[in-house]
Amino acid sequence: MLLADADERIRQGLTAHLARYRVSVVHCADGASALLETGLRQPDVLLVSARLPLLDGTDVLRVIRRRAATPVVLGVGPEDTGLVASALADGASACVARPYRPREVARLLSLADVGDRGWAHPLSCGPITLDPSTYEVHVHGRPTAQLPLREFQLLHLLMRNPRKVITRARIRNEVWGDEAQRSNTITVHVRRLRERLGDDPHHPELIQTVRGVGYRLVPPPDATRRRPPGAQG
Repeated sequence: MLLADADERIRQGLTAHLARYRVSVVHCADGASALLETGLRQPDVLLVSARLPLLDGTDVLRVIRRRAATPVVLGVGPEDTGLVASALADGASACVARPYRPREVARLLSLADVGDRGWAHPLSCGPITLDPSTYEVHVHGRPTAQLPLREFQLLHLLMRNPRKVITRARIRNEVWGDEAQRSNTITVHVRRLRERLGDDPHHPELIQTVRGVGYRLVPPPDATRRRPPGAQG
């Protein structure tokens, strides 16, 4: 794997962590070096920070995509979420939250390495549709406001497992990985996600709480017969 990131501490830390997953890493500090190293080494996968000196991550992505089909994962910080949709449209294999969580990075890299893009297929559950390739979510056919990355990942996890109870421990591992979080982080993100989906936070129908265990996504029985809010009958 080739890792391009301007922060040496992040490069060294992630390299050490990924060694546990038997991922060999070559790293560089700027976009121009990333292009040069890609041409010389032909890495299986690239992890490129959205913000790099000389050439930023999205420029690196576009240049590589014109030349090769090498999987490119873009690392995005809290200030970069507006880049996600365009990066995916430009051919990024995935976007991953930065600062990086090694377990999540290892999972994404392994999927990209074997060419498994099943995780990127559009999903539907009742009135909700989610398309990872465009970073879009629709409810009753209407687009939602762009979800923050963590909420998008949480919804993606729930929609990959409809009607199944997803434990808080699994949510913590797959969405936040090794990153420290406050005890109410999952609760707060679920509440915000419900609000964005139009799910009543006091009497939720879509994202149901299984007390003491976790959450499950269950479409209402009449979801196919529902009309969008404001529709005339």
